[in-house]
Amino acid sequence: MFNFITYNKFKERKWRRLEPRKRLQVFQKLENIQAKKMKRPAYTVVTANWEDENLNGQCTNDKQIIQLNSKFVFNSSLRFLGMATLFHEGRHAFQHHVCFGKKKVRRFTKAYKWRNNFLGYVNGENDKYSFYSMQPIERDANKYAIIRMKKFRRRFRREPLFNQALMEKVEDFANTKDLAKKELGMFYKLRVALRNNKERRKR
Repeated sequence: MFNFITYNKFKERKWRRLEPRKRLQVFQKLENIQAKKMKRPAYTVVTANWEDENLNGQCTNDKQIIQLNSKFVFNSSLRFLGMATLFHEGRHAFQHHVCFGKKKVRRFTKAYKWRNNFLGYVNGENDKYSFYSMQPIERDANKYAIIRMKKFRRRFRREPLFNQALMEKVEDFANTKDLAKKELGMFYKLRVALRNNKERRKR
């Protein structure tokens, strides 16, 4: 009901007063709000330290946990990237809920495509990045995060770091498509689908 209280805590003057533990609690409240909007279970948000500094988040559906890189609670300048990451990982939770929930997944639907992707997911290790980034669930999660961020433009219009984070996400979304064409060729979508099918047959 008072979601704006949570949203406003991301503003510079409020965020800088919060210690890391309190910042994590704000991310948890944001996840709770998003989960309610999506009509899915709310996941527990925790921080993680990974060797790969470029790894921002991870959604573990069987444990209902969303891990955020600890830099998002310790470095105040990265809070809006943390927000976008939470939206992205929360979308994965929604995708999984739709695909493996109580409702039957019908053929030729978006959920059917997502389900096949989950069953043949490519995690991006030891392979071309585009096989990971161009998967249906990853493209959808990135697009969703951008849409959600854009809805906060007015609220954070006086926050330069917000606009910076949003533009970074928009550019990344466009650049991954260009990279896929270079790495996998014009038929990159087909190659990604074939790779997912290959992984699915292994399991």
